[in-house]
Amino acid sequence: MAVSLYRKYRPARFEDIVGQDHVARTLVNAITHDRVSHAYLFAGPRGTGKTSTAKILAMALNCDAGRGKATPTPDGVCPHCEAIRRGSALDVVEMDAASNRGIDDIRELRDKVHFSPVEGHMKVYIVDEVHMLTPEAFNALLKTLEEPPAHAVFVLATTEPHRVPPTIMSRCQRFDFRRPSVKEIVGVLASIAEREGIEAPETSLVVIARAAAGSFRDAVGILDQLSTYCGGNITLQETLDILGIVQHDLLFEIVDTVHEEDTRGALLFVERLSQAGTDYTQFAKDLLGHLRDVYVVKHTTDMPAGISVGEEQIESLRNQAARASTARIVTFIDQLGEALRSIRQGSDPRLELELVLIKMTALGAGGSVRAERTAPAATTSAPAATAPAPTAASAEITGSAGSPKRSAQPVTAGPAQTGPPASESEPGPAGAAVRPDVDHLRRAWPVILEAVKTRKPALCAVLDEGRPDSLEDDLLVIKFPAGYSFAANQVARDDNPKVISEALFEVTGAHLRITTKLASESAAETAAPDEDARILSKDELIRVLKEEFDARVIDDGPIR
Repeated sequence: MAVSLYRKYRPARFEDIVGQDHVARTLVNAITHDRVSHAYLFAGPRGTGKTSTAKILAMALNCDAGRGKATPTPDGVCPHCEAIRRGSALDVVEMDAASNRGIDDIRELRDKVHFSPVEGHMKVYIVDEVHMLTPEAFNALLKTLEEPPAHAVFVLATTEPHRVPPTIMSRCQRFDFRRPSVKEIVGVLASIAEREGIEAPETSLVVIARAAAGSFRDAVGILDQLSTYCGGNITLQETLDILGIVQHDLLFEIVDTVHEEDTRGALLFVERLSQAGTDYTQFAKDLLGHLRDVYVVKHTTDMPAGISVGEEQIESLRNQAARASTARIVTFIDQLGEALRSIRQGSDPRLELELVLIKMTALGAGGSVRAERTAPAATTSAPAATAPAPTAASAEITGSAGSPKRSAQPVTAGPAQTGPPASESEPGPAGAAVRPDVDHLRRAWPVILEAVKTRKPALCAVLDEGRPDSLEDDLLVIKFPAGYSFAANQVARDDNPKVISEALFEVTGAHLRITTKLASESAAETAAPDEDARILSKDELIRVLKEEFDARVIDDGPIR
């Protein structure tokens, strides 16, 4: 049976260890100057070389090339080195603490540690995932670490060092294994591919390295799988298909769609993902990584490390970064990060993805929620005319007092508006601040809640029970259902109104004061608003479907 590549190309010398120079150098110096410690703690993410380094240390302590002493350059071919590499050395004991975590297992180890080495010069105990030991087992191990025999060395490996008791940690020399960079992993993969005769473009190796998330073992395992699937000739498309990763072209496309505030295009994009069978969770993760790249590129001049795209796409990345402010990119990342948790946990991942893309496309250039544009519908029979000047209701809500205000686009086709205006207020002078009406605040309420949540999460929890009810001058009335007096009181106490006002200013650009009220206990008084809200919601839905998707009403009667 063939040996897997990650076992075949496991490091056998200290100089073969990639990305952990601080560990290799310290161990080499300790061996050279005969200052090897009796206990080491190797901490770091999985697949970074902790166990491999422990085995190299065991070979260095027992190699015949040292002639009875430790050597920093084990030859790897002597009987002791061969036995350690195969895992059959009697003097090198590997123990998995995840499955041997009890006090009896440690007692057995403690009873045997005092016996002299059978074949080599030193006994080495490698305890993997040591944080899984029980408290009683740690206590039993502590005595041995305090007074170890001269011929024994302990290497404790863990991915969660914070779970190792301080009493154990204080008796070990700790080495933290860092997560390797994409460039370092690509170098290892390229070397293995060349030695194995595997044809793989650098773009595929970069994709593999990023999918491995800092694990050499995972990266080599993926390369092994792809070489088997592709017959030794790996292509980028096959790499993306096997790993389920979204192509960079699609990520650039959806970010451009968001920049253009094209909600319909975003929804059609999700439909394409659905037809292609794309995993929504993976897409959200890839899009989040792409937005991170956009943010990094916006604040650097050189080609930064860790960017997922190649040099041929870095210019496109810079163009996307130039189209959005830092605040807007950060808002996108926050929204998508929150949506990713909902996609993983929710019952309808597609809906969660659509909702977050709708929110992202609803943001103006300053990072604020834009009001829906209202313009008369165009008709083919009416003569061309220019729409009247935009009213306050058709203006957009901006994110800050200093951000530019954008008005609704003039319509050059279709009849002039003959009905009553959407608002009685006259448009102000150019550059004047536009005060949102209560309908705009209701539409923007989810984003306002998010702004409150970033400032005071507990306040957001109680504010979520209320809704904007009315706006008189600069006083916003937030209405709570009957029986929610506690939530209303919490919103009105201390500095909570000020926090809400700051969030409103961030989203709408308007300085508003806050007050609260409770709905009437009477069912007659509460039923009517609910019914009105339901009817308005239905009308709004029909209008959006007509405008965005060219839908038509075929039956307005009751559903049977």
